[in-house]
Amino acid sequence: MKKRLSIIILSLLTIGIIAACSPNAADEQSTAVLAQPAIIAEGRLLPVKALDHSFALGGQIAEINVASGDRVFKDQILASIQDSAELNAILAGAEREALAAQQALDDYVAAATENLAEAQIEAILARKRRTTALNNYNASGSTESQARLDEATGEMDRLQALFERIEANEGLDPDQMNTLEARVSSAKANVASAQEAVDALNLRAAMSGVVSDLNLTVGQQVSPGEVVLAVADFSEWIIETDNLTEFEVVEITEGQEVDVTLDALPDVHLKGEVVEINERFEEKRGDITYTVTILLKETDPLMRWGMTAAVNFSE
Repeated sequence: MKKRLSIIILSLLTIGIIAACSPNAADEQSTAVLAQPAIIAEGRLLPVKALDHSFALGGQIAEINVASGDRVFKDQILASIQDSAELNAILAGAEREALAAQQALDDYVAAATENLAEAQIEAILARKRRTTALNNYNASGSTESQARLDEATGEMDRLQALFERIEANEGLDPDQMNTLEARVSSAKANVASAQEAVDALNLRAAMSGVVSDLNLTVGQQVSPGEVVLAVADFSEWIIETDNLTEFEVVEITEGQEVDVTLDALPDVHLKGEVVEINERFEEKRGDITYTVTILLKETDPLMRWGMTAAVNFSE
């Protein structure tokens, strides 16, 4: 009886071992081992692109040309600061100097023939003065006559070299041209700078989109860099989630499809695609996290900027 019982037990063990080694059992065990918990992260609903707008200069608001919800185009004037007499005066002065500088350059170029003739005459007269000085030195041999000869010789050489330089450049002295052109360039740069300051009195749209968060009234005093409105592109929506840990982000790839549920619309499930995984990390409460951006492929008319969402990366 004991021998029979031992045989039965041995048979059962053998059957168990065979069953454990069968392909189906191996698949089931592998599946159990490889099963991963769902990755669900909280995110924020955002327009695909949005820019805050602020004045570069401080001042009092004189005009507001838009209202929240208005569609605007790039470079459109949204609002203006009260005109500045000082800035306009600086611009006017810079423009006058630019005109004068350009006129001086144009006049010099137009007088190329006269410049050449004048330089030639000056060179001839210098040679004559040098001849006179040489004759005086030969006659007296004094120290004074020697000094005057040296002076006349130096002047003759300088004016002869100038004539040759002007002759080689069709009546224009390169050094004089450089000076005049530098004056023109400097004047134009001053005009551009002054114009930029005047233009800064107007707040222009940095992109096309819809005006949002307008925080302006006529007469209001604003500071440079103070955000007064935003322009957003609502043609597409994205979800940004910044709480994926270093262990979770390695399980996510760009192009991966996800399921998104907005807290305010729990019955609406939206499909999305991972379009960016930030390379740079953040540290939050001791955890290393990464920001992931999801582009929504579906939308709902009740969606609003800033809504919280749950992103299921295991779909």
